Amino acid sequence: MSEEASPNFLIRLYQRRDSLRVQALLFTVLPLAILLGVAVAAVFFVYQQVAEQLALSRDQELARVSADRLSENMAHFVLILTTLSNLDIVSSGDPTLQKNALTQTGDLLIDFDGGVIVLNPEGIVTVTEPYRPDLQGQDFSDRPYFQQTRQIRTFTFSDIVQEPGPGEDIIVVAVPIISQDGSFQGVLAGRFYLQFQRIGEEIRKLHTSELGEAYLIDRNGRVIYHPDYSLIGADFSQRVSVSSVMQGEGEGAVITEGPGGQRQVVGYDVVEVTGWALVVQEPWAEVVAPAVNTLRPIIIGLLAAVALLTVIVLLAVQRVTSPITQMAAYSRQVAAGNYAVQAPPYPIAELRHMGNAFNEMVKQISRYQAGLRQYVAAITNTQEEERRRIARDLHDDTTQSLIAIGQRVELARDMIDETPQEATEQLSDLRKMITRTINSVRQFSRDLRPTTLEDLGLVAALQHLVNTLSHQDNMEVSLSVEGTAEGLLPDMEIAVYRIVQEALTNIRKHARASHVQLQAQFLPQLVIVTVRDNGIGFKVPQEMAELANQGNFGLMGLKERAQLFGGQATITSQPGQGTEVQAVLPRYLHPSQSLASPTAEDSSQERPS
Repeated sequence: MSEEASPNFLIRLYQRRDSLRVQALLFTVLPLAILLGVAVAAVFFVYQQVAEQLALSRDQELARVSADRLSENMAHFVLILTTLSNLDIVSSGDPTLQKNALTQTGDLLIDFDGGVIVLNPEGIVTVTEPYRPDLQGQDFSDRPYFQQTRQIRTFTFSDIVQEPGPGEDIIVVAVPIISQDGSFQGVLAGRFYLQFQRIGEEIRKLHTSELGEAYLIDRNGRVIYHPDYSLIGADFSQRVSVSSVMQGEGEGAVITEGPGGQRQVVGYDVVEVTGWALVVQEPWAEVVAPAVNTLRPIIIGLLAAVALLTVIVLLAVQRVTSPITQMAAYSRQVAAGNYAVQAPPYPIAELRHMGNAFNEMVKQISRYQAGLRQYVAAITNTQEEERRRIARDLHDDTTQSLIAIGQRVELARDMIDETPQEATEQLSDLRKMITRTINSVRQFSRDLRPTTLEDLGLVAALQHLVNTLSHQDNMEVSLSVEGTAEGLLPDMEIAVYRIVQEALTNIRKHARASHVQLQAQFLPQLVIVTVRDNGIGFKVPQEMAELANQGNFGLMGLKERAQLFGGQATITSQPGQGTEVQAVLPRYLHPSQSLASPTAEDSSQERPS
């Protein structure tokens, strides 16, 4: 497969991720590939852990050995200065004699690239070798290395300090000058410039790896030596390894993340003589590189095995996918409205069963569509009849009343001056006509919209429906309520009200019942409404479409309304055994089921039963 064809194949594979072929790959080839991958990953993980421990141990040991070697070198510098400080001409305290002694032993002091100075007991520079007029007479009594050396009467190594005048960073090795009688005569101090990196010569000889490095820090976390000269003098105290040393951890090794996000294996140890710390580090990627090189052929072999298995699975699935693809084409034809499509009998038993189920489904859809068309036609006719009734009522009742009121107003106006008594009687009659008209309009409004539901709440509205049925049809009707309807959304209240109204309407028109039970259960998550009667009952069809074919549009609408709210309505009945209608609705609507649409309002007009 060419480089251009491979991406195209992956794109097609992604686009057909729901197909049976892809699913077969996902559930057969992919688990095997994952299993093999997990095995390789486990081996790599174990190798990585072992390599990590070996790298940590190696770098820690390298740091320890290097620190010991550096400590020996630093001890050599201490030995030179201690030997000079023990000379009588140096311990005498005479600056002239001390200067002569340093001049005569200049070859021994050549390693001190910053020179050697003598501080008197008060910390004043009295001798410099070579001569440094800028240092002569300087007061260094506040320097920690002078104070510490005077106090403990032994050698000390300073951290990085700044030289007065030029402001150069230096390191100082200080030894006490003690006279023969044991009195403190001052300090002999050797100095190293950081920029000359004399101390770093031994560290430069360390080789961890091609990309590894070693550097030296003082007790404050500042860099005394680093292969990158630009970092000399920098503050590394925030690094994990340096922070561990500063907190008193003498030696150790850690894996940290470098400034560029690259993992580093870091070993560190304290240089005993100086109190400084030596840090050795190398990239983690270089440590695990051998493992990566070892796993590469294994991964290639794994990919080849997965590819071979993929081809075998595709060939095996081909025989199954072709009939299913054909079935999908039939389904698209049904979706387009062609209900004459029939799936042929397939040779595979499972596919043959699926084809038979498909054919039965097409027949049911065809019947349902026919019933739905009848239902929509009935709803449309009902709405038109309701509009005609509203127009007729407005014309025959409200309009005529308003015309009569207008005529009485004119008559009373003409009589008010001539016969006030008769005018008063006319106004009294006019008041009665207005009251009747208002009552008529109110009743008209109640027929269109359940004002009881809006004014008194759902439970009171249900009680009103029960009372109305009991009074108008001389039935024994009872209502039981469990829980509370508080907190229901208005759309849900209207749905429950209309379902109960539709069920009671069907009972009044068809059931011939003498006793009706209405039970409303308002549970934490569900609303369950159950209406039972002891009427004549009927045989409930298995499919909703049959309700429309039988003319039971009200029951069909009841089921649809429950489904519209994410619930379901069940109708249980047998001839001569009464009927039970139960609607189970979720108490809280999903956002997609919010009914700010005509669907919640069209139920203000009763469907025909």
